[in-house]
Amino acid sequence: MSEEFELLVDRQALCGEGPLWMPSLNCLYWVDILRRELHTYHPDSGVDEVRVLPAKVSALAATHTGQLIAAADRGFARLYPGRAALEHITSVDTGDRMNDAACDPAGRFLAGTLTLSQEPQRCALYVLEGQRARLLVDRLTLSNGIGWSPDGATMYLVDTVPRTIWAFDYDVDTGTVERGRRWVVCSESDGRPDGLAVDAEGCVWVAMHWTGRIHRYAPGGELETVLWAPTKRVTSLAFAGRRLDELYVTSACFGYGESDLAADPYAGALFRFVPGATGLPAVAWNGL
Repeated sequence: MSEEFELLVDRQALCGEGPLWMPSLNCLYWVDILRRELHTYHPDSGVDEVRVLPAKVSALAATHTGQLIAAADRGFARLYPGRAALEHITSVDTGDRMNDAACDPAGRFLAGTLTLSQEPQRCALYVLEGQRARLLVDRLTLSNGIGWSPDGATMYLVDTVPRTIWAFDYDVDTGTVERGRRWVVCSESDGRPDGLAVDAEGCVWVAMHWTGRIHRYAPGGELETVLWAPTKRVTSLAFAGRRLDELYVTSACFGYGESDLAADPYAGALFRFVPGATGLPAVAWNGL
């Protein structure tokens, strides 16, 4: 294992995703989408609590009331961690299920979709507004990691299958986008861009699925740093810790057989490393 990465939870998650740091609880929530599991990792004790959910949850955000807001199945739901319950809010019109999600700087919850067949341009990114989902970006193939520049003026969005990271001009006041452009197009040897996190300097950290690379891009799109995780199957990452100076990394092992797991034994585990940068605090959902 790379000396830079610390193995925290040696568990073969089928699709570990959605890491969310909760500073008030000093814990990290993360999910295994395909097993419908909600994990709560406590760094002080090293304990990883697991609760089985009634539906597939792909991403989370905090609320002001101690609950969670979730991208769940084909829509949005409130999640009550203590009793592992979901309360459906609304559904979306495209995709087979929800995928990555995040709150914008104003507290709006955005989430994208995917199709299991990965049909080109059949998915979209939505904004939860009250009890409805508003379409924000369409013609995506596999909507994935979402993040914003420190000033909120740029939204980054991964479309995994075409290996593209988009940048949009973002209006925080209205929650609308303009002038979408291909900010980075990754090569096949880079892997498939998946989850992302933005640091306080405005650089974008991206988990590259199938290669184990973690890229740090400068605000101009230049590739500044490449790190190698202990598994090829990295999926997402989140800044965490009391100073937001740690990165937690989730991973997956779906599709692997015994020989694959023997060759990539840490697929599906949870890791942590110190990146030498600090993150931006996660924004809580502005809903009730």
